[in-house]
Amino acid sequence: MIADIVGNRTLKSQWNETVKIYGKNLFLKYISVQDEISSYTYQEFDRNVKQTANLLLSLGIQKGEFVALHLHNRPEYLVCWLAIAQIGAISVPINEHFQARECSYIMKKCNISHLIAEPCSIEIYRKHFDEFQLQTLLLAGGESEDPRILSLTSAMEAQPDILKKQVEVCSEDTAVILFTSGTTQHPKGVIYTHCNVIYGGLLHAEQICMRTGDRFLTAMPCYHMDFQEMAAAPVICTGSTLIMVEHYSARRFWRQIYEHKADFTDTMSIMNRTMLMQPVQPWEKDHCLKQVYFSMGLSIEEKEAFEERFHVRLLNSYGMTETVSAVTCVPPWGDQHWPSVGRPALSYGIKIIDEKGNTLPPGTEGEICVYGIPGRSLVKGYYQDREATNRLLDKEGWLHSGDWGYLDEEGWLFFLGRCGHIIKRAGENISCTEVECTLTSHPLIADAAVVGVPDSIRGQAVKAFIQLKEGATLSKENIIRYCEEHLAYFKVPTQLAFVTEFPRTATGKIKKNLLNQEE
Repeated sequence: MIADIVGNRTLKSQWNETVKIYGKNLFLKYISVQDEISSYTYQEFDRNVKQTANLLLSLGIQKGEFVALHLHNRPEYLVCWLAIAQIGAISVPINEHFQARECSYIMKKCNISHLIAEPCSIEIYRKHFDEFQLQTLLLAGGESEDPRILSLTSAMEAQPDILKKQVEVCSEDTAVILFTSGTTQHPKGVIYTHCNVIYGGLLHAEQICMRTGDRFLTAMPCYHMDFQEMAAAPVICTGSTLIMVEHYSARRFWRQIYEHKADFTDTMSIMNRTMLMQPVQPWEKDHCLKQVYFSMGLSIEEKEAFEERFHVRLLNSYGMTETVSAVTCVPPWGDQHWPSVGRPALSYGIKIIDEKGNTLPPGTEGEICVYGIPGRSLVKGYYQDREATNRLLDKEGWLHSGDWGYLDEEGWLFFLGRCGHIIKRAGENISCTEVECTLTSHPLIADAAVVGVPDSIRGQAVKAFIQLKEGATLSKENIIRYCEEHLAYFKVPTQLAFVTEFPRTATGKIKKNLLNQEE
């Protein structure tokens, strides 16, 4: 037997153990957009988890079946996520902003017949109930007159709070499928085992020096790895408190940090920038934060301004959904070697390779590769996508990130950018191909090219170049409206330009690097 820090633990066993030991500790404090507070101890929350697990069992949901969660930040998300783990089923979070076409791809890709939605998303599934071949449709946070829709709250409350059936769950079993956009038109389903979930929680708790009783405040969306692995999992592993903010507000976020005495939080560059834009308050430095976990994207001037104004240290890091957690993070002490994203975390290895796969010496730029164990410290791959999995993970255990960077002589990693055909806007990955396909589906558009352009607030903005069909006329406003009807809001282009023809390669591909220049 070869053991690691997880052993045979699962999300189910870890939750049950934490409830047993720290049951009276505060688990969740939820802050709504109206600033209403809901609080639960581990024992109180566990009653809802077990009741919901019993409800899912009563509906005939079996181990290994998929249950989709189309929810935004709310306590019901955590209840369902943990309840699904209790019965050995697999949760599939769906981006709260996705529209019917985007949801349809995920539902059909995973052959999902069980889904939990909320009032703002339930209409998608009510309209497409038969198309999606749904067996179970639960509504969180409301009631419905549609007989096909079951109220989660009332149905859950009718169940006992002791699990009716014990289902054996192993650390190697799949726990979650996280869909993440990449260089393809459709998002890829990243397979997370139970070991992955707990591994990420334990590792991140150690990276930020988190201990029992600490308070972690997050506004990251629950359908992201940033919420599950950087906030919820380390809180559960340590018996700490999760302060869950319904939606990020630059005007209120730092006051929430201050008023709720958070010990830790996590941010993206857009959050840091928008907080710096707010009026200075006399109480800003009187907080309890030990440090802020942060993920790249600030200039040294912005970093220094943030740290000076808010009297807190930013911990720069690097990771991706496929690496389970941050594989590098600067230490909370000593020299951070800014703008380095840190050294490899325990149990990970980093190397830089060229286009032929050769390992490069220090100071040489190339693709970042991460060494780990698939299914434990790295993900197993992509759901029903062997070709993409083989590109991601090689036979020697190296994950090929598609990101560009270099290592210095002392092993510090410096991230330079994303290699793929992808736009990073305010923390969301946007496939250029997907936006282009949406644009060219318009009957008056002949061709389109989408690129990312610098945005001082969001990192990148989505810019679309449009070639109309001969004789056609179409306003920018109509194009934006068309995209809004077919895409999540963050994918909608914010900049548009019309072209009469595109610069192309010999094989007909658009030369995107020339677009802004030729415009």
